[in-house]
Amino acid sequence: MLKDIMVYLDQARSCKSRLDAAITLAKQHGASLTGLHIYSSPHLNQPEKEAAEVRKMFQGQIDGSGIVSDWLDVDLGFSRVGVAEMIGYYASFTDLLVVSQPLTADRDKQHSVITSPERLLIGSGRPVLIIPASGACPTIGERIMVAWKAGPKASRALHDAMPLLRAAKQVNMVSVGKTTFSPGESERLSRYLALHNVPADIELIPPGELSICDTLLNLVADDNIDLLVLGVHITTKRGQLDMGDIGSALLGQMTVPMLLSH
Repeated sequence: MLKDIMVYLDQARSCKSRLDAAITLAKQHGASLTGLHIYSSPHLNQPEKEAAEVRKMFQGQIDGSGIVSDWLDVDLGFSRVGVAEMIGYYASFTDLLVVSQPLTADRDKQHSVITSPERLLIGSGRPVLIIPASGACPTIGERIMVAWKAGPKASRALHDAMPLLRAAKQVNMVSVGKTTFSPGESERLSRYLALHNVPADIELIPPGELSICDTLLNLVADDNIDLLVLGVHITTKRGQLDMGDIGSALLGQMTVPMLLSH
């Protein structure tokens, strides 16, 4: 089970939905929840007022929930440490970090952190749960789909998601590719999951006319999935961190929360 969840909070429009999602998970797992607010006072007219408003929102939703909570308010001041790096530092002491889907409207200094999940994955060494910027998430992790392709990326994601997989009602392991599983691979995967008390359906989807991203999103809709698990490999592309074509495409079109691991 998850023991400690951290949610990054700001004044972006997507903040409430990510806090709702974090509270939902904390209740499901009996986990403590830490609200993290990071700002740079030299860039704000009323930094104390903003901090107070964000904390009030957090406390208003936590009160009466029965969740053990903590609050961190961090002023970067004139520090050269970036917001993403600071979040990564604090998230390294938790089981899971919750942020929102990047939006063009949030691409300013105040909310820049949620436009760069790549930096959070690298900086924290923890899985990052990304919540869609629009729409509600009444359930998270009851019906999970893991995008599987044997290798270190998928293996790390599977390991990071294990507390959620154990609590799920349905787990689908899906591989989209031209070749079948290697001999015995599906049996080994089933055995490994069974040892962790995770019954799962394992399915190989042959490639069709749709992209891998669209194929996965269609399966999410068809199977009423409420959490997609994906391992990504982050590289530098044209001077920017990049999580690959599939990860980037899913991030831009996501319809349900995604758990990303690096």
